Amino acid sequence: MKITILIISLIISISSVAFSQSVLNYQSGTGLEVQTGASVCADNVIMNGTFTGGGTLCGLFSTLNLTAFMEGFYNSASNIMISDTVRVFLRNATFPYAIIDSTKSELNSSGSGIFTFSYPVNGVNYFIVIKHRNSIETWSSSTQMFTGSSLNYDFAAAVTQAFGNNMKQVDASPVRFAVYSGDVNQDGIVDASDVSTVDNDAFNSLSGYVTSDLNGDDFVDASDLGIVDNNALNAVSVITP
Repeated sequence: MKITILIISLIISISSVAFSQSVLNYQSGTGLEVQTGASVCADNVIMNGTFTGGGTLCGLFSTLNLTAFMEGFYNSASNIMISDTVRVFLRNATFPYAIIDSTKSELNSSGSGIFTFSYPVNGVNYFIVIKHRNSIETWSSSTQMFTGSSLNYDFAAAVTQAFGNNMKQVDASPVRFAVYSGDVNQDGIVDASDVSTVDNDAFNSLSGYVTSDLNGDDFVDASDLGIVDNNALNAVSVITP
């Protein structure tokens, strides 16, 4: 059975507080200050009041059900993607868009993955940001919020799901969009330096789980070079708010 805790005003200065099997219902008109280094956590956090301080207000577990594809890893003939690990960041809705939390998980052949976070607050808006080992960092088109410690987001459904429409259509049936591949050195742009790396590795017949393998076949060759060449020609880069 859940225990609902109503807080009028609370200051946490040193030690963290966790409410086991509870709902932290923080109502309109109340004020909570959690000082740097401290945290207040519950199974479910409802934030309607004001939150200040450098500490953390968090639900114990929040789950993001994410769908996304990586351009080079996706096969339009089979409609599936080679599975790979990605990191997802949650960022504040306002400048400077500070990182609230991040976690790694695998996107499967259908582009689906489950990402579990510790620090997001229900009802608070965050940008969802995807980072993959050789793809362009991609932001959600708008901020999203967790409800009941759960959130679903599908980057693949439409180009407008990415901030600045910063994705590429990789399939017409079904219609699917993917994060651009080719940012081998993770500097936020696909350019000559990425082309050079892939070209050199292809010349040396590099194989294995390497960043210059843009299509996930564990071998660096002309197919990878074609991807990075095209995206460098189009000056593909990160687009942020």
